[in-house]
Amino acid sequence: MTLQIQSLEEKIGVPLFVRDKHHVELTAAGKVYLNEARAILVRAEEAAKLARTAAEGVAGELTIGFIRGYEQSRFSETLRSFHEAYPNISIHLLRENMSALYELLDNGTCDLAFNLSLYTQNYGDLKHRFLKRFPMMAVLYPGHTLAGESHLMYRDLAREDFIIMQPQGRSNDEAEEVLICYNKGGFIPNIVAREREVQTVLLEVSAGFGVAILPEYAVRHYRNARNLVVVPLLRADGSRKNLILRSHGVRATRIRRLKSCCSGWRRMSTWSK
Repeated sequence: MTLQIQSLEEKIGVPLFVRDKHHVELTAAGKVYLNEARAILVRAEEAAKLARTAAEGVAGELTIGFIRGYEQSRFSETLRSFHEAYPNISIHLLRENMSALYELLDNGTCDLAFNLSLYTQNYGDLKHRFLKRFPMMAVLYPGHTLAGESHLMYRDLAREDFIIMQPQGRSNDEAEEVLICYNKGGFIPNIVAREREVQTVLLEVSAGFGVAILPEYAVRHYRNARNLVVVPLLRADGSRKNLILRSHGVRATRIRRLKSCCSGWRRMSTWSK
């Protein structure tokens, strides 16, 4: 041991100990060296731990997309649970409309997304799992002739002006509302406004510009608003699946860990194409 200490002192060029016949004591340089050596060992252990967690899929980055309006749901609870359980996974969020999220997943910009199920058949490389079924709501302005109804069907809205959420540059025949109105009600809606934000849609409805159809989670905090009337669509017409989707390149372990944090949802199905 003495030879090892002497070799170390020669290597760093300073004495680390004061020695006499009765005791051995650290010099000032020796105390500094000891503290730094201990810190290096701690950092080395932390580095090894981080390397192990990265290999196990509990470290790194995850880009999560979510459909506009979904922030009104329990989505934040899921994110909080996930972050608390796996703080070494850095989360980046992208908020977009339904079709844009499918494109972001398809081109690899987004690792996974919480979205609705309309376009799954058009993206064969995307895997998806069913999370929950949300009722759809017709949003009307006060005084509308249908405002007193307890339930509505899509066909009841065939003659209405529609305010929809649609990104710029997307044609009417690609808009989600057009496809759904045609499939559910047999009509092509008269679209008078296209907006990117739920709040803008609701403002224009309240001003009497037209009506809108939105998922329940997007309007749950507005159901008692004085300037809006929210009427449920019948289940046969007004129920949409909410999905978690991922691109084929995402590490499955991180997805499984996120799934475990989806509290309050039904048992999810296996990954499907």
